Amino acid sequence: MTSPDSPTNSTQQTQSGPLREEYIDTRDSLRTLLNKLSQLPVWAFDTEFVGEETYIPKLCLVQVATPDGLFLIDPLAVDEIASFWKLVAEPGRRVVVHGGREEIRLCRTWAGIPPAGLFDVQVAAGLTGLVFPLGMATLAEQELGVRLRKGETLTEWRTRPLSPEQITYAYDDVRYLLSLEKILSNRLAETNRQAWMEEETSRQINSVDPVRIQEDERWRKLKGAGSLDPKRLAVLRSLHAWRESRANELNRPVRVLLRDDLLIELARRMPSRPAELELVRGISKRDAPVLVDVIEQARNLPKEQWPEPAPRELDAPQAQPLVSFLQLVLQHHCARVNLAQPLAATQAELKNLVRQHLAGESEPVSGLLSAGWRRENILPLLQDALAGKLALRVEDITREEPLGW
Repeated sequence: MTSPDSPTNSTQQTQSGPLREEYIDTRDSLRTLLNKLSQLPVWAFDTEFVGEETYIPKLCLVQVATPDGLFLIDPLAVDEIASFWKLVAEPGRRVVVHGGREEIRLCRTWAGIPPAGLFDVQVAAGLTGLVFPLGMATLAEQELGVRLRKGETLTEWRTRPLSPEQITYAYDDVRYLLSLEKILSNRLAETNRQAWMEEETSRQINSVDPVRIQEDERWRKLKGAGSLDPKRLAVLRSLHAWRESRANELNRPVRVLLRDDLLIELARRMPSRPAELELVRGISKRDAPVLVDVIEQARNLPKEQWPEPAPRELDAPQAQPLVSFLQLVLQHHCARVNLAQPLAATQAELKNLVRQHLAGESEPVSGLLSAGWRRENILPLLQDALAGKLALRVEDITREEPLGW
Protein backbone atom coordinates (compact mmCIF):
# COMPACT_ATOMS: atom_id res chain seq x y z
CA MET A 1 0.00 0.00 0.00
CA THR A 2 1.44 3.35 -0.98
CA SER A 3 1.19 6.76 0.59
CA PRO A 4 -1.95 8.55 -0.67
CA ASP A 5 0.09 11.71 -1.01
CA SER A 6 2.82 10.12 -3.11
CA PRO A 7 2.73 9.46 -6.87
CA THR A 8 2.76 5.76 -7.69
CA ASN A 9 3.33 4.04 -11.02
CA SER A 10 3.53 7.41 -12.73
CA THR A 11 5.89 8.07 -15.60
CA GLN A 12 8.16 10.94 -16.49
CA GLN A 13 9.95 11.45 -19.76
CA THR A 14 13.75 11.12 -19.60
CA GLN A 15 16.48 10.87 -22.17
CA SER A 16 15.98 7.12 -22.43
CA GLY A 17 12.19 7.27 -22.33
CA PRO A 18 9.59 7.08 -19.56
CA LEU A 19 10.59 5.45 -16.30
CA ARG A 20 8.15 3.93 -13.86
CA GLU A 21 8.12 5.69 -10.48
CA GLU A 22 7.04 4.02 -7.24
CA TYR A 23 6.92 5.06 -3.60
CA ILE A 24 7.84 2.14 -1.30
CA ASP A 25 6.24 2.36 2.14
CA THR A 26 5.14 -1.20 2.95
CA ARG A 27 7.01 -4.43 3.71
CA ASP A 28 5.48 -6.20 0.74
CA SER A 29 6.46 -3.50 -1.75
CA LEU A 30 9.98 -3.34 -0.28
CA ARG A 31 10.40 -7.11 -0.53
CA THR A 32 9.24 -7.01 -4.14
CA LEU A 33 11.78 -4.30 -4.92
CA LEU A 34 14.62 -6.09 -3.12
CA ASN A 35 13.87 -9.27 -5.04
CA LYS A 36 14.07 -7.27 -8.26
CA LEU A 37 17.34 -5.61 -7.26
CA SER A 38 18.91 -8.93 -6.27
CA GLN A 39 18.60 -10.09 -9.88
CA LEU A 40 20.09 -6.98 -11.51
CA PRO A 41 23.83 -6.68 -12.28
CA VAL A 42 23.81 -2.89 -11.77
CA TRP A 43 21.57 -0.32 -10.14
CA ALA A 44 21.97 3.07 -8.48
CA PHE A 45 20.92 4.64 -5.22
CA ASP A 46 21.14 7.76 -3.09
CA THR A 47 19.97 8.72 0.39
CA GLU A 48 18.44 11.65 2.21
CA PHE A 49 19.27 11.96 5.88
CA VAL A 50 19.35 14.49 8.70
CA GLY A 51 22.49 14.56 10.83
CA GLU A 52 22.39 17.88 12.64
CA GLU A 53 20.63 16.61 15.76
CA THR A 54 22.03 13.10 16.24
CA TYR A 55 25.39 11.32 16.43
CA ILE A 56 24.18 8.74 13.91
CA PRO A 57 22.44 10.45 10.95
CA LYS A 58 18.69 9.86 10.72
CA LEU A 59 17.96 8.04 7.46
CA CYS A 60 14.83 9.56 5.95
CA LEU A 61 14.68 8.35 2.36
CA VAL A 62 16.45 5.94 0.00
CA GLN A 63 16.21 6.57 -3.74
CA VAL A 64 16.87 3.70 -6.15
CA ALA A 65 17.24 3.68 -9.93
CA THR A 66 17.06 0.62 -12.17
CA PRO A 67 17.16 0.55 -15.96
CA ASP A 68 13.35 0.68 -16.09
CA GLY A 69 12.26 2.34 -12.86
CA LEU A 70 12.76 4.83 -10.04
CA PHE A 71 11.85 3.98 -6.46
CA LEU A 72 11.65 5.92 -3.20
CA ILE A 73 11.97 3.75 -0.08
CA ASP A 74 10.51 5.37 3.04
CA PRO A 75 12.50 4.02 6.04
CA LEU A 76 10.22 5.94 8.39
CA ALA A 77 7.34 3.74 7.24
CA VAL A 78 9.15 0.44 6.58
CA ASP A 79 11.16 -1.06 9.44
CA GLU A 80 13.07 -3.61 7.35
CA ILE A 81 15.55 -1.20 5.76
CA ALA A 82 18.49 -3.32 6.96
CA SER A 83 17.60 -5.81 4.21
CA PHE A 84 18.31 -3.15 1.62
CA TRP A 85 21.78 -2.44 3.03
CA LYS A 86 22.64 -6.15 3.14
CA LEU A 87 21.85 -6.23 -0.57
CA VAL A 88 24.08 -3.19 -1.17
CA ALA A 89 26.93 -5.02 0.59
CA GLU A 90 26.37 -8.30 -1.24
CA PRO A 91 29.06 -9.12 -3.85
CA GLY A 92 28.20 -9.77 -7.45
CA ARG A 93 26.77 -6.48 -8.67
CA ARG A 94 27.67 -2.83 -9.21
CA VAL A 95 25.93 -0.17 -7.10
CA VAL A 96 26.24 3.35 -8.46
CA VAL A 97 26.34 6.46 -6.26
CA HIS A 98 27.38 10.09 -6.43
CA GLY A 99 29.66 11.36 -3.67
CA GLY A 100 29.00 8.16 -1.74
CA ARG A 101 30.89 8.79 1.50
CA GLU A 102 27.74 8.89 3.64
CA GLU A 103 26.24 5.95 1.76
CA ILE A 104 29.33 3.92 2.69
CA ARG A 105 28.97 4.99 6.32
CA LEU A 106 25.26 4.09 6.37
CA CYS A 107 25.97 0.71 4.80
CA ARG A 108 28.56 -0.05 7.48
CA THR A 109 26.08 1.01 10.15
CA TRP A 110 23.19 -1.12 8.88
CA ALA A 111 24.98 -4.09 7.29
CA GLY A 112 28.25 -4.10 9.23
CA ILE A 113 30.31 -4.10 6.01
CA PRO A 114 30.83 -1.63 3.14
CA PRO A 115 29.25 -1.80 -0.33
CA ALA A 116 30.78 -4.61 -2.38
CA GLY A 117 30.68 -3.21 -5.92
CA LEU A 118 30.67 0.54 -5.44
CA PHE A 119 31.01 2.89 -8.42
CA ASP A 120 31.08 6.59 -7.55
CA VAL A 121 30.38 8.75 -10.62
CA GLN A 122 31.92 11.77 -8.88
CA VAL A 123 35.27 9.99 -8.53
CA ALA A 124 35.04 8.57 -12.06
CA ALA A 125 34.40 12.07 -13.43
CA GLY A 126 37.53 13.39 -11.72
CA LEU A 127 39.64 10.52 -13.03
CA THR A 128 38.54 11.29 -16.59
CA GLY A 129 39.19 15.01 -16.69
CA LEU A 130 36.21 16.70 -15.11
CA VAL A 131 36.36 18.92 -12.02
CA PHE A 132 36.56 17.15 -8.66
CA PRO A 133 34.41 17.19 -6.65
CA LEU A 134 31.57 17.95 -9.06
CA GLY A 135 27.95 18.26 -7.91
CA MET A 136 25.28 16.01 -9.36
CA ALA A 137 23.40 18.84 -11.09
CA THR A 138 26.54 20.15 -12.80
CA LEU A 139 27.66 16.65 -13.79
CA ALA A 140 24.27 15.82 -15.33
CA GLU A 141 24.20 19.09 -17.23
CA GLN A 142 27.74 18.73 -18.57
CA GLU A 143 27.45 15.09 -19.62
CA LEU A 144 23.75 14.70 -20.48
CA GLY A 145 22.56 18.23 -21.16
CA VAL A 146 19.81 18.08 -18.51
CA ARG A 147 19.13 20.59 -15.76
CA LEU A 148 18.18 19.48 -12.29
CA ARG A 149 16.45 21.62 -9.72
CA LYS A 150 18.42 22.35 -6.53
CA GLY A 151 15.69 23.85 -4.36
CA GLU A 152 15.34 21.01 -1.85
CA THR A 153 18.95 20.78 -0.68
CA LEU A 154 18.12 21.90 2.88
CA THR A 155 14.60 20.49 3.00
CA GLU A 156 13.14 18.77 6.08
CA TRP A 157 13.13 15.12 5.02
CA ARG A 158 11.59 13.84 8.27
CA THR A 159 8.22 15.46 7.58
CA ARG A 160 5.44 13.31 6.15
CA PRO A 161 3.80 13.40 3.69
CA LEU A 162 6.59 14.54 1.39
CA SER A 163 5.70 17.43 -0.88
CA PRO A 164 5.54 17.00 -4.68
CA GLU A 165 8.67 19.16 -4.92
CA GLN A 166 10.54 16.90 -2.49
CA ILE A 167 9.50 13.78 -4.40
CA THR A 168 10.54 15.22 -7.76
CA TYR A 169 13.88 16.28 -6.30
CA ALA A 170 14.40 12.82 -4.78
CA TYR A 171 13.68 11.02 -8.05
CA ASP A 172 15.97 13.38 -9.97
CA ASP A 173 18.84 12.62 -7.58
CA VAL A 174 19.09 9.11 -9.05
CA ARG A 175 17.37 9.50 -12.41
CA TYR A 176 20.58 9.92 -14.41
CA LEU A 177 23.08 7.91 -12.36
CA LEU A 178 22.97 4.83 -14.58
CA SER A 179 23.42 6.93 -17.74
CA LEU A 180 26.41 8.65 -16.14
CA GLU A 181 27.86 5.32 -15.04
CA LYS A 182 27.75 4.03 -18.60
CA ILE A 183 29.43 7.13 -20.04
CA LEU A 184 32.12 7.30 -17.39
CA SER A 185 32.81 3.56 -17.42
CA ASN A 186 33.46 3.75 -21.17
CA ARG A 187 35.72 6.74 -20.65
CA LEU A 188 37.70 4.93 -17.95
CA ALA A 189 38.14 2.00 -20.32
CA GLU A 190 39.24 4.27 -23.18
CA THR A 191 41.90 5.87 -20.97
CA ASN A 192 42.89 2.57 -19.34
CA ARG A 193 42.07 3.92 -15.87
CA GLN A 194 39.79 1.19 -14.52
CA ALA A 195 42.52 0.15 -12.06
CA TRP A 196 42.76 3.76 -10.90
CA MET A 197 39.04 3.72 -10.22
CA GLU A 198 39.29 0.49 -8.24
CA GLU A 199 42.11 1.95 -6.16
CA GLU A 200 40.20 5.16 -5.44
CA THR A 201 37.08 3.20 -4.52
CA SER A 202 39.05 1.10 -2.04
CA ARG A 203 40.61 4.22 -0.55
CA GLN A 204 37.21 5.90 -0.31
CA ILE A 205 35.75 2.91 1.54
CA ASN A 206 38.70 2.66 3.93
CA SER A 207 38.49 6.37 4.74
CA VAL A 208 35.11 5.84 6.42
CA ASP A 209 36.01 2.61 8.20
CA PRO A 210 34.61 2.97 11.77
CA VAL A 211 37.65 1.15 13.20
CA ARG A 212 39.99 3.65 11.59
CA ILE A 213 37.86 6.53 12.84
CA GLN A 214 38.14 5.27 16.41
CA GLU A 215 41.86 4.64 16.18
CA ASP A 216 42.96 7.90 14.60
CA GLU A 217 44.15 10.95 16.48
CA ARG A 218 41.53 13.52 15.62
CA TRP A 219 42.00 15.15 18.99
CA ARG A 220 45.40 16.39 17.77
CA LYS A 221 43.63 18.44 15.10
CA LEU A 222 41.58 20.47 17.57
CA LYS A 223 42.47 24.13 17.49
CA GLY A 224 44.75 24.85 20.43
CA ALA A 225 46.02 21.29 20.88
CA GLY A 226 49.46 22.28 19.66
CA SER A 227 49.99 24.54 22.68
CA LEU A 228 49.44 21.78 25.26
CA ASP A 229 52.21 19.86 27.03
CA PRO A 230 52.26 16.01 27.02
CA LYS A 231 50.34 15.69 30.31
CA ARG A 232 47.56 17.96 29.09
CA LEU A 233 47.53 16.18 25.74
CA ALA A 234 46.80 12.96 27.65
CA VAL A 235 43.85 14.71 29.30
CA LEU A 236 42.63 16.04 25.94
CA ARG A 237 42.85 12.56 24.41
CA SER A 238 40.76 11.07 27.22
CA LEU A 239 38.17 13.86 27.10
CA HIS A 240 37.84 13.47 23.35
CA ALA A 241 37.33 9.70 23.68
CA TRP A 242 34.72 10.24 26.40
CA ARG A 243 32.83 12.75 24.23
CA GLU A 244 32.73 10.35 21.26
CA SER A 245 31.52 7.47 23.41
CA ARG A 246 28.92 9.58 25.21
CA ALA A 247 27.62 11.15 22.01
CA ASN A 248 27.26 7.70 20.45
CA GLU A 249 25.45 6.41 23.54
CA LEU A 250 22.99 9.32 23.58
CA ASN A 251 22.87 9.62 19.77
CA ARG A 252 23.59 13.34 20.05
CA PRO A 253 26.01 15.51 18.03
CA VAL A 254 29.40 15.85 19.72
CA ARG A 255 29.33 19.64 19.47
CA VAL A 256 26.07 19.72 21.48
CA LEU A 257 27.58 17.55 24.19
CA LEU A 258 30.87 19.45 24.57
CA ARG A 259 32.34 21.96 22.17
CA ASP A 260 35.92 21.64 20.86
CA ASP A 261 37.08 24.81 22.59
CA LEU A 262 35.75 23.49 25.91
CA LEU A 263 37.77 20.30 25.49
CA ILE A 264 40.90 22.40 25.06
CA GLU A 265 40.01 24.59 28.04
CA LEU A 266 39.39 21.61 30.33
CA ALA A 267 42.67 20.02 29.25
CA ARG A 268 44.47 23.29 29.95
CA ARG A 269 42.92 23.81 33.40
CA MET A 270 42.74 20.12 34.47
CA PRO A 271 40.11 20.80 37.19
CA SER A 272 40.14 18.32 40.09
CA ARG A 273 36.72 19.14 41.61
CA PRO A 274 33.24 19.59 40.01
CA ALA A 275 33.06 23.05 41.55
CA GLU A 276 36.04 24.14 39.48
CA LEU A 277 34.09 23.36 36.31
CA GLU A 278 31.69 26.18 37.17
CA LEU A 279 34.46 28.57 36.14
CA VAL A 280 34.11 27.31 32.57
CA ARG A 281 30.96 28.42 30.72
CA GLY A 282 29.11 25.78 28.72
CA ILE A 283 29.77 22.73 30.93
CA SER A 284 26.70 20.75 31.98
CA LYS A 285 26.48 20.25 35.75
CA ARG A 286 25.19 16.76 35.06
CA ASP A 287 28.46 15.84 33.34
CA ALA A 288 30.75 17.58 35.83
CA PRO A 289 31.49 14.56 38.10
CA VAL A 290 32.31 12.21 35.24
CA LEU A 291 34.44 14.84 33.50
CA VAL A 292 36.48 15.33 36.66
CA ASP A 293 36.92 11.55 36.89
CA VAL A 294 38.07 11.33 33.24
CA ILE A 295 40.53 14.16 33.80
CA GLU A 296 41.84 12.62 37.03
CA GLN A 297 42.45 9.23 35.41
CA ALA A 298 44.31 10.83 32.50
CA ARG A 299 46.35 13.04 34.79
CA ASN A 300 47.49 10.01 36.80
CA LEU A 301 48.75 8.11 33.76
CA PRO A 302 52.49 7.33 33.91
CA LYS A 303 54.67 9.59 31.77
CA GLU A 304 55.43 6.86 29.26
CA GLN A 305 51.71 6.80 28.35
CA TRP A 306 51.52 10.52 27.65
CA PRO A 307 51.32 11.35 23.94
CA GLU A 308 54.25 13.14 22.40
CA PRO A 309 53.53 16.66 21.11
CA ALA A 310 53.38 16.85 17.34
CA PRO A 311 56.69 18.13 15.99
CA ARG A 312 56.57 21.73 14.83
CA GLU A 313 57.06 21.96 11.10
CA LEU A 314 59.53 24.77 10.39
CA ASP A 315 60.10 24.80 6.66
CA ALA A 316 63.17 26.16 4.91
CA PRO A 317 62.67 29.49 3.09
CA GLN A 318 62.77 27.77 -0.32
CA ALA A 319 60.03 25.24 0.57
CA GLN A 320 57.00 27.37 -0.30
CA PRO A 321 58.30 28.51 -3.72
CA LEU A 322 59.06 24.87 -4.54
CA VAL A 323 55.55 23.79 -3.49
CA SER A 324 54.06 26.55 -5.65
CA PHE A 325 56.18 25.39 -8.57
CA LEU A 326 55.01 21.78 -8.13
CA GLN A 327 51.41 22.97 -8.05
CA LEU A 328 51.93 24.67 -11.39
CA VAL A 329 53.64 21.59 -12.86
CA LEU A 330 50.83 19.36 -11.60
CA GLN A 331 48.12 21.69 -12.86
CA HIS A 332 49.65 21.70 -16.34
CA HIS A 333 50.15 17.93 -16.38
CA CYS A 334 46.58 17.17 -15.23
CA ALA A 335 45.17 19.47 -17.90
CA ARG A 336 47.18 17.61 -20.55
CA VAL A 337 46.13 14.12 -19.46
CA ASN A 338 42.50 14.91 -18.50
CA LEU A 339 42.75 14.36 -14.76
CA ALA A 340 41.30 16.40 -11.90
CA GLN A 341 44.23 17.95 -10.03
CA PRO A 342 42.76 17.45 -6.51
CA LEU A 343 42.72 13.70 -7.15
CA ALA A 344 46.34 13.63 -8.32
CA ALA A 345 47.90 15.18 -5.20
CA THR A 346 46.88 17.60 -2.47
CA GLN A 347 48.91 20.62 -1.43
CA ALA A 348 49.82 18.75 1.75
CA GLU A 349 51.21 15.88 -0.34
CA LEU A 350 53.31 18.31 -2.38
CA LYS A 351 54.57 19.99 0.77
CA ASN A 352 55.60 16.65 2.27
CA LEU A 353 57.39 15.72 -0.95
CA VAL A 354 59.37 18.97 -0.89
CA ARG A 355 60.29 18.44 2.76
CA GLN A 356 61.52 14.93 2.03
CA HIS A 357 63.66 16.12 -0.89
CA LEU A 358 65.16 18.91 1.21
CA ALA A 359 66.00 16.26 3.82
CA GLY A 360 67.73 14.14 1.17
CA GLU A 361 64.94 11.58 0.80
CA SER A 362 63.94 11.04 -2.84
CA GLU A 363 61.16 8.49 -2.23
CA PRO A 364 58.02 9.20 -0.17
CA VAL A 365 57.49 6.59 2.51
CA SER A 366 53.84 7.43 3.19
CA GLY A 367 50.91 9.33 1.73
CA LEU A 368 49.05 9.11 -1.57
CA LEU A 369 52.17 9.53 -3.71
CA SER A 370 53.90 6.53 -2.14
CA ALA A 371 51.77 3.84 -3.81
CA GLY A 372 49.41 2.93 -6.62
CA TRP A 373 48.72 4.88 -9.78
CA ARG A 374 50.02 8.13 -8.27
CA ARG A 375 53.44 6.63 -7.58
CA GLU A 376 53.60 5.33 -11.14
CA ASN A 377 52.08 8.27 -13.02
CA ILE A 378 52.42 11.40 -10.87
CA LEU A 379 55.45 10.99 -8.61
CA PRO A 380 58.11 10.67 -11.38
CA LEU A 381 56.98 13.96 -12.92
CA LEU A 382 57.20 15.79 -9.59
CA GLN A 383 60.61 14.25 -8.84
CA ASP A 384 61.92 15.36 -12.23
CA ALA A 385 60.66 18.88 -11.53
CA LEU A 386 62.45 19.00 -8.17
CA ALA A 387 65.60 17.59 -9.75
CA GLY A 388 65.63 20.32 -12.39
CA LYS A 389 65.10 17.85 -15.24
CA LEU A 390 62.16 19.74 -16.71
CA ALA A 391 61.04 23.32 -16.94
CA LEU A 392 57.83 25.13 -17.81
CA ARG A 393 57.53 27.94 -20.32
CA VAL A 394 54.77 29.97 -21.91
CA GLU A 395 54.04 28.49 -25.34
CA ASP A 396 50.86 30.29 -26.37
CA ILE A 397 48.99 32.72 -24.13
CA THR A 398 45.87 32.41 -26.31
CA ARG A 399 45.39 28.70 -25.52
CA GLU A 400 43.47 27.31 -22.56
CA GLU A 401 46.68 25.45 -21.71
CA PRO A 402 49.26 28.17 -22.38
CA LEU A 403 52.25 26.38 -20.83
CA GLY A 404 54.59 23.71 -22.17
CA TRP A 405 57.58 21.70 -21.00
